[in-house]
Amino acid sequence: MAEPIDKVLADALRARPGLSVTPLSGRDCHRPGLLPTFLQDGHDVHGSHGLFYWLRARQRGLVVRGGNAALILTWRTDVRRLAALRPVGAASAAASMLDTVAVVVATALPGIPLLARYCGDQLTATLLARRWHPFAEAWCPEAPLDDEAFPEVVITADLAGLPPGRKYKSLREAVTWHRDAYRYQASPDPLGGEAQAITGSAEPARAARAQEADFDAALVAALGSGCHHGLAYHYLHHGTEMAGWAVTGNTTGTSHGYYLWTARVPRLATYFLWQIYLRERRNGATALNLGGSETQSLHHYKTRTFPDHALQKSSILCPPAQP
Repeated sequence: MAEPIDKVLADALRARPGLSVTPLSGRDCHRPGLLPTFLQDGHDVHGSHGLFYWLRARQRGLVVRGGNAALILTWRTDVRRLAALRPVGAASAAASMLDTVAVVVATALPGIPLLARYCGDQLTATLLARRWHPFAEAWCPEAPLDDEAFPEVVITADLAGLPPGRKYKSLREAVTWHRDAYRYQASPDPLGGEAQAITGSAEPARAARAQEADFDAALVAALGSGCHHGLAYHYLHHGTEMAGWAVTGNTTGTSHGYYLWTARVPRLATYFLWQIYLRERRNGATALNLGGSETQSLHHYKTRTFPDHALQKSSILCPPAQP
């Protein structure tokens, strides 16, 4: 079903003047020039790297460009919705592109629901003024608003040693417990063993759902793409055993976390995240964006563990009814 939808949609969009439409590929998604910009109306909404789109599109999508605006369209078979992922460019240009996509979808694929995802405040305001409206249904039963349920958490803690004060007690304890037992390492390329951690008996640090198998498959495919521009791979080892790995991306000056796994050891994820944050800041990033959260408990963990942070809200929007 996805392939015919992709073809019908691509053909219909290519008939619109000024639009370029190409398939999203595992290798191309790592190119710096995948999109004309990774900023949304000048702001760094979570996902400033092609890997983000590749994972959220589950390896299948269309790259739509026009002027300084762009987005990735993906038919998500697990939830049976067409998603316009994280539009970029000036808010007015991105909104105009979304308006065009909405008209094309209503004409070429009647009955297919379209959503615009990862819309920051500026783009959301522009779309609401054009009669788009907030998504009022459920993305999936387990996570009605998926990553947009709670705001993105952007860590901005001071780098001068472990932060003092009661609010950082849990972080200091995590570092004290684990710093002598685990070795942290970062690399611009995968070092090996990541796929086994994903597919083995160990589970991701975040809650898993049935449709996340497609996410894991996309991540494994990305590991083998041979192209990792703008990414950093992070590892924890306990002796010779891998105890954690993660991947971040930075194309805008802010680093973004896209995946993290650790062994089931209390507070090991906290220790690992702190090491990742320190490495990214020392390599020039101004902050580390942990993304939004599906659940209140995950959001609470991020904000409680890293009290010095900024919050950025993103929204899911639906187009107005077409005449």
